[in-house]
Amino acid sequence: MAYKNTKDADGFVPDLSGTTKTAFAHYQLKLGTTPGRAVYEVTVLYYTSEKRVEIDLTAISHTNKYGDDPHCIVDRNYFLATYCVCYDRIGTTD
Repeated sequence: MAYKNTKDADGFVPDLSGTTKTAFAHYQLKLGTTPGRAVYEVTVLYYTSEKRVEIDLTAISHTNKYGDDPHCIVDRNYFLATYCVCYDRIGTTD
């Protein structure tokens, strides 16, 4: 990372002489699926030195409406409803 500090009192002119190594990076991803045309957003954390990716599955957002597409799983596992489209809805959602 090149940013080190500011060169002026107002903080508008950057000092890009830094050589700090980054420990991690955040990526904001938007994904689309088929069937069901679901749209998800998720934050992915990448640990640079370990070359490891971390995703918090409870923080995945289903950003478009999905109505009763997951009706067959809601009562058994509400957590999975965010990701599921029941077989009888596949032809009706696309």
